[in-house]
Amino acid sequence: MKILIVDDNARIRQTISKMLLRHFSDAILLERDDGSDAVECFNMEKPDLILIDIIMNKMDGFTAIKHIRRASSSVKIIVVSQLGDKEFRDEAFNSGADDFINKENLLSLHQSIVNLFH
Repeated sequence: MKILIVDDNARIRQTISKMLLRHFSDAILLERDDGSDAVECFNMEKPDLILIDIIMNKMDGFTAIKHIRRASSSVKIIVVSQLGDKEFRDEAFNSGADDFINKENLLSLHQSIVNLFH
């Protein structure tokens, strides 16, 4: 499985990467720090799964998801954010996300991924 991790915080990307490799040891992990880079990476690499934050510098996660969804309806997208309010969750799903995980609940990320692919 090829997984794209998109977050402007390098420590968060590193934490998520370590968690993923514990459960998906053969995964190919790609990292980007902005939504615009995520769209470009998606178009080149065609990952199976995208884990994306909302607030980033050049392009936010919602906008990136919309661009990616125009190119693919099959890629799985999970928003991973500290912004857990209902309005952000609703916007994530309206943009095309398959799931939403609050960064405080990162331990549930593995189960979310398993659910999306089974």
